Amino acid sequence: MATGKSPVEAATEGLQRHFGHEALRPFQVQAIEAWSQGQDAIVTLSTGAGKSVCFQLPPLIDGRCTLVISPLVSLMQDQVRTLRQRQIPAALFGSGAHDARLSDLAGMYRVAYMCPEFAMSRISELAQLRESICLLAIDEAHCISSWGHEFRPQYKQLGQLRQVLGKPPTMAITATCTAAVREDIRRCLQLINPTEVLGPTNRPNLQLLIRRRTTLEDDLKDTFGLNASRDGIDNTSISSTSSSIVYVPTKARSEEVANWLQSHGVKAAAYHAGLSMQARQERHTAFMLDELQVIVATVAFGMGIDKPSIRRVIHYGGVRSIEHYVQQCGRAGRDGEDAECIAFVRPQDFQETRAHILQDFSRNPDEEYCKRLLALHGELVAFLSDSSQCRRVRLLQHFGDLPGSVPHGQPPRGECILVDGKPCCQWCDVCLLGACKLQQQEGDFTRECQVFLRCVDACGGMTGSTLPCALAAGQNIDRLRAKKLHLHKTFGSGDFRPLAWWKAFVPHLLQAGLLQERPSLLASGRSYAALCLTAAGKAVLQKVSSFKLCPVPHDLAGAGTADALSKVSKAQVEVRSTGLPAKIEASLSAVDCQMQELYRRLSHVRQQWMRRLNIMGEAIISNPILRSLAKIRPASVLAAQHYVPGLPSLMNKDISDLLQALVEEVNKACKEFALPQNVNTQAQKRAGEDLVSPMKKRSEVNPQKPSCRAASFPDEGDDCACCLMHRAVVDWQGFVATQSDSAFCVHSAVQ
Repeated sequence: MATGKSPVEAATEGLQRHFGHEALRPFQVQAIEAWSQGQDAIVTLSTGAGKSVCFQLPPLIDGRCTLVISPLVSLMQDQVRTLRQRQIPAALFGSGAHDARLSDLAGMYRVAYMCPEFAMSRISELAQLRESICLLAIDEAHCISSWGHEFRPQYKQLGQLRQVLGKPPTMAITATCTAAVREDIRRCLQLINPTEVLGPTNRPNLQLLIRRRTTLEDDLKDTFGLNASRDGIDNTSISSTSSSIVYVPTKARSEEVANWLQSHGVKAAAYHAGLSMQARQERHTAFMLDELQVIVATVAFGMGIDKPSIRRVIHYGGVRSIEHYVQQCGRAGRDGEDAECIAFVRPQDFQETRAHILQDFSRNPDEEYCKRLLALHGELVAFLSDSSQCRRVRLLQHFGDLPGSVPHGQPPRGECILVDGKPCCQWCDVCLLGACKLQQQEGDFTRECQVFLRCVDACGGMTGSTLPCALAAGQNIDRLRAKKLHLHKTFGSGDFRPLAWWKAFVPHLLQAGLLQERPSLLASGRSYAALCLTAAGKAVLQKVSSFKLCPVPHDLAGAGTADALSKVSKAQVEVRSTGLPAKIEASLSAVDCQMQELYRRLSHVRQQWMRRLNIMGEAIISNPILRSLAKIRPASVLAAQHYVPGLPSLMNKDISDLLQALVEEVNKACKEFALPQNVNTQAQKRAGEDLVSPMKKRSEVNPQKPSCRAASFPDEGDDCACCLMHRAVVDWQGFVATQSDSAFCVHSAVQ
C-alpha cells in the first residue's frame, strides 16, 4: 500500500488507472473500508452497481491475491478476460482453465477464480497458499442459504475453506438477498460481526412489462420487428435488433423458440444443459461478439454472462420466484443504458412451474426448502397477476425496501416514488397506462377469506387448492364426492363467487401468510403441495382479525388472473432510424440526431473490431463511453484520454487500437456533419489544465523510470510476471514510450 495514503485513496487510484472511473461509489467505499480493517462483509448490490470492483481492487492495494469462489464458469471466464484487458493479472483455476496452475497463485496473479467444487477438492493445497491470499470473495453468496431461491449444497462447505485459509477477510457478494438469507450466510460462513453493505434494489434503467402470453407469432412479432428489414445488431437503444435473452423453463421450449426465430430471420440460438460444452461455448462467444442477436436459454445461461449492452430480457413461460426474476432481469442494461424486461405469462405457466418445484421435491425430499420455494413462487404469482399498482412495489417490498416520496411533480423515471400516497415509477406497464394514478379503493375480503379458510380446514390440510376452491364454489366434482365433502356444511358456502375467482384468491391468501403450502408425497411417490392454515389464518377464521386488500387486485375485481393479464397493454412505440422512439425523436434537434447517428457508428466500429480480433472489448469501451465520445467528439486520442470519462489509463495494444479507430470515426463524422469537436462537458472543471495524457502527469510526479522491484534481488531478473502483464502501450503518437509498470508489482510487499 502506498505510504501516507488511506486504503480508499489507494483504491481510487487503482480504479482510475485500470477502470477509468473518477471515484468509488459509496457502497464500494464501505466494502473496501471493511476489508482494510480486517472485517468480513456481506455485500448486497443490484446487478451493474459495481459489486466486482469491491473484491478486484483490494489485491491492487495489498499486493497479494483475491480468491473468488463462483458457480458460474462462463462469467468467471469473461471476468478473467476483461481483467487481463485492464492489465490486472487474473486466472481461472479448475473447469474451463487452460494454462493456470494452482502453484502460480502466489505472486503471479491478483485475482484468482475457481468454482466451489474445485476449491474443496484442492483445500489442502490452498491451505499452503494462505499467506498469499488477502481476501476471500464468495460470489453469488445467496447459494449458501437454504432460505434463498438457488440453494447449492456444496456452498455450505465454504466455511471449512475459510477456516483452512486462516479466516481471511471474507466478502459475501450477491444481487438478491433478504434479511433471512443474510443471516444464513453469516452463520454458515461463521462471519464475525460482518459489515452489511446494502445498496438499492431498484434498477431505474429497466422498463418492466408484463404481457399475456398467447402464440409465438403474436407475442414476438412486434418485439423483434419480424416484418421489418434487418441490417445488423444494434445495442445503442431498445430496438427490434437489440441483443436479447429469452428465458424459457425447459430445453424443449428453448429449441422450439430458437427455431421459430431463426425461421423468421432472427439470428438466434438455443442454450441449455443438454448441449455439449463446445456448443455452449461457441454460442456464448457468438452472442458476446454480436454474431447472434438472441439466445433462447434455460437458467443455464445468462447468470454467467458479462455482456453490458443486453437491451432486452424476455421471460417466455414460468419463472420460479421473484428472486429468479430479478436475477435474470439483471442481465439487461448493465451498462446503465435503458433496457426492457418483458414477461409473457399465462395462468398455466404458474401450474407448470409449481409442478417443476414439486418434481424436484420428489427427487430430493427437503420439505423446508421446498416449502420456501413454493412461498417464493407464490410471491411471484402475486407480482405478475396484480396490474393495479406499480410493478416495482412488490419487488422493493420483498427485499425490504420501501418507495420514497416526492412532494410535488412527476417522480424520476424508473424510481418508485409515492405521489399523493400512491407508488409510481413511470417505467412499467402499469404506470405507463396510468393505472397507478387511479383512485385506489380498499376492498374488504374478510367474508370470502373466512369461507375459504373453512373449506381448507374441511379438507384437513391434506389437499391442494383444487378441492377447497371447488368446495367453496359448490362444484360437485368426483374428488369431492369421493371424500364425501359434497355433504359438508361448507359446500357451496362461497357460491356468490365463481370458481375462477376462488382460484385467483388463493395466491393472495398465501402472500398474506394466512395459508401455506406444504410439500407432500402420495403413496405412488408423486409429490403435491398441500394447503393448510397458518396461525394468522386461524385468527381470521376465529374472527379475531379481518382481511382487506388495497388496492383491490385486478384479478379479484374481474373474473380471474387470465382477464387481469389480458388487460395489460403492450404499450408499443414506433422506433425510427435513430433507434429512438418516434415521440422522442421528434423533439430532438438536428445536432442531437447527428450525435445519435455517430453513437451508432461508433458501436458498429467496436462491433467489427470485436469480431475481427475475437475479443470482448465491450466491458472496457462500454456504451456510456461511446456516448461520451459522440457527445464530446475528441479530435485525438490524447483529447479522448483527457476529456472522456470511463477510459482507463492503462490499456493493452488491442484496446488502444480500438480507441484510435473510434477517434478516427469521430473525425470522419464531424467533417461529414460539420460538428464542432472537443465539446466542453463536465470536463470544464478541468479547463485550466493543459491537454496532457494521464501517463504524462504520473511521470512528472515520479520522474524515475518505472522498473521492477525484483531488480533489487540479483537472482530474480529484471522483470517479474506481474510487471510483464502490466506492460502497456498508452500513447499512439510516441508521446509516452512503452514501459514496465511496477506500481503493483508482486515484490512491493517485501521492498
